Amino acid sequence: MIAGAPGLGKSTITAAIAAHAAQGRDFGDLSVKNAVVIYYAAEDAYGVLCRAYSYVRDPACADAPFYVVDGAPNLLDSETPETVARFVTSMMAKHRCEQALVVFDTLNRCIGEADENSSSAMGTVVGNAALIAKQANASVILVHHTGIGNPDRPRGSSAFHGNVDCLCLLNEAPQSGASKVVLLNAIKQKNAQELGPLPFKLASLEIGTDDEGYLVTVPMAVPMEPKSFAKSTRAANDNRSTPSKTEARRADIERVLFELGKTNQGAFFAPTQIAARSGSPFNDVRNSDSLRVAVRRSLEALEKEGKAERSEEGYRIALGKPISVDVGSIG
Repeated sequence: MIAGAPGLGKSTITAAIAAHAAQGRDFGDLSVKNAVVIYYAAEDAYGVLCRAYSYVRDPACADAPFYVVDGAPNLLDSETPETVARFVTSMMAKHRCEQALVVFDTLNRCIGEADENSSSAMGTVVGNAALIAKQANASVILVHHTGIGNPDRPRGSSAFHGNVDCLCLLNEAPQSGASKVVLLNAIKQKNAQELGPLPFKLASLEIGTDDEGYLVTVPMAVPMEPKSFAKSTRAANDNRSTPSKTEARRADIERVLFELGKTNQGAFFAPTQIAARSGSPFNDVRNSDSLRVAVRRSLEALEKEGKAERSEEGYRIALGKPISVDVGSIG
């Protein structure tokens, strides 16, 4: 759960986190893995798109699996976990991702007519969110408000603090000067190393002018990099083996070729185009010449395995492999 007072930038920060997850790009000083993002925008779908735009506007991000759903299911409904998990896993299969990030923003729009002060009702809400996480191998974020005049706890039932795996509170940083800086503090962190406060500068990005010549901007959360950052450890009960870096990079480039093949079937793509779309396995060489070498090695390996084809123009997914999965509408 991410909780904070209105106007502090909860959705701006959450959208920025989600955009980085969809691209598999490190965020501030924190490592990120590729994930399909399903963002249930129960309050302001257009606003979420605006807040994510600053990080997904690059053409290389056009295929990033970032889905904003206008509206949200009722988390009190017993059928919701299965329905959401089924949709999330279908999108994971479509994009060949092994994990997902599911966001419900904001929580009070996702509980129907229920009273958020009811411990039994809110316990059910958090329990259903946990079922989605378990069934879809996903992380689920609940965006919520803090109480009026009480920024130290989520508004409503104490079940929130007791039942969520991680509780982050958003507060304005003291003495932030002319810039608006907020701190995301993890006051509860289950099965992971403790994180220090994560600071974000809330800014705006100029994107052009409107029909009348007025400047148009969108909100933007810029992560800052304090020394207090600490990287999360894997949960103690997670015994899955970790693939080698070579295997992970090869699978990531196959994913990129797969995505490109869906948008422009049969076309070949230059290694530079493919590298620009690479995900988290390449983050350690992202800003160096080594990225080109690493991507080239993965492409050559995929070609040798018969999973990729090469021409003078570049590479493409081997045409003998399926390049689409019909999963229906996300509406």
